[in-house]
Formats: sequence, structure tokens, C-alpha cells
Amino acid sequence: MESNWTLLVEANDDVEADIICGFLQDNGIPTRKADSSPYTGAMRVIGGLAVEVEIYVPEPFLEAANELLISFESNNDTIEEE
Repeated sequence: MESNWTLLVEANDDVEADIICGFLQDNGIPTRKADSSPYTGAMRVIGGLAVEVEIYVPEPFLEAANELLISFESNNDTIEEE
């Protein structure tokens, strides 16, 4: 049974998207990435530009994914302040 995939967040670039997806997948949450614009692929090929990447999770995982991201971000803020 295929779940409805829901937008969780837009990452700033592929690297950030890979970090977020890896973190969520390590915590048991399936993810999918999609370019936020149909022109993004061409912009990467032509100009090597980094553009937003949308990260989707199955709807039943949305709340847990949001909580994990909030926890992840607050832990990173604490580390950066030290």
C-alpha cells in the first residue's frame, strides 16, 4: 500500500538534502527528494547552481519527522554555540 507523500521541508541544496534524508532514514523514516522547480536540473547542468530540493515523507511519518528535525537543529545549535 503506497502512502501519500507530503512535503516536509525544502533544503538549500543537494548536500543539505542528503544530510536531512540520511538522518531521517537512520531514524526509520522513509524520504524522497524532488527538485522544487522543473528547471532545476537544467540549471545544475548548465550553470552548476545549487537550488532548493524538496524533501517528502509518507504522511503518517510527518509529525515524527518534524520532531526529529527540530531535535536535530536544536542539538546542532547547541554544538555551534560551544
